[in-house]
Amino acid sequence: MKRNKLTVLIPPTPDNVNASEWWPVKSDVNWIETVYSDNKPAPSKLQGVDVFIGTDFTYEMAKFADKLKAILIPAAGYERIIADALPNGAVVANASHHEAPIAEWVMMVAVALDHKLLQSHKTFVTGLWDHWPGRYGPYRELFNRTFGIIGFGAIGRRVAKLAKAYDMEVIASGRSNNHSQIAQSLGVKYCWGKQGMKEVLSRSDFLLVATPLIPSTLNLIDEQALASMKKTSYLINPARGNIVNEYALYQALKEKKIAGAAIDTWYKYPTEETDQPRPSTHPFWELDNIIMTPHHSGGTDGTRNRRAQTVAENIDRLTSGQPLINVIDFEYLYHCDLSLNA
Repeated sequence: MKRNKLTVLIPPTPDNVNASEWWPVKSDVNWIETVYSDNKPAPSKLQGVDVFIGTDFTYEMAKFADKLKAILIPAAGYERIIADALPNGAVVANASHHEAPIAEWVMMVAVALDHKLLQSHKTFVTGLWDHWPGRYGPYRELFNRTFGIIGFGAIGRRVAKLAKAYDMEVIASGRSNNHSQIAQSLGVKYCWGKQGMKEVLSRSDFLLVATPLIPSTLNLIDEQALASMKKTSYLINPARGNIVNEYALYQALKEKKIAGAAIDTWYKYPTEETDQPRPSTHPFWELDNIIMTPHHSGGTDGTRNRRAQTVAENIDRLTSGQPLINVIDFEYLYHCDLSLNA
């Protein structure tokens, strides 16, 4: 039986690369390329489209999505998909594959924070020896310290492996004991629920935020959580900005309630090709105890290629009538309490 070609809406591919190379499908596809603004196509472009590749879906887009069967997210996050706007029968599937580079970034910034690497470089290139141990005093080391992880998914597990290679104690928390066995196999102490999160917050020298952003994790790391951390500890967030309360984090860093932070995910982002918004309403960039990066921890060629393979596989599966992989269960995520504080 001959199947009709799927119409797939995508942003423009790079010059000299056709869509079937960029999204390596095996099936015959009708590609529609259009410019996205603020991660979204013009809503009218959804008309007649079977598959939309993108990270955002709004009520306005839904008005034109008359044939939509699937939204394939070429990324991990799904918080910009309005689940209630999805047409009947449309499924959403994501593609992560970013745990390896994000874990590398996490350990890189952990070392840089602990060894005052950026401050040492900035002063030494001007001719100053301010960070020479003979004057500054000894630095700390990761060896035998405690690395805490909130959220023990693919990123958390990958970081745990690398932290163990530094001979660190690794502890992790989640909302239930579902990850206990895999944690044990990695030599990680795993605890769950309210008490588990409290233990991870209070004991960690380095605290990794590695949960998805959903209603129950919005502002999960608030003033109370930050206050329960050691004053000598560091917060590392490559997950989503709004998991950590913006004002509480700024105040904790400014007042040195924690030693420092490395932040890769923010509160404000560019929406056009050339705009340059500050990433927060608070001047984090004026602080001397933070490493700031522009959401690039997972942005590698390897991540993009692996995600493209997953997106392409789901297009092929949809063409042949097979179930998709990595389907997001919004009913579960948005109507169950995933809060680690609960």
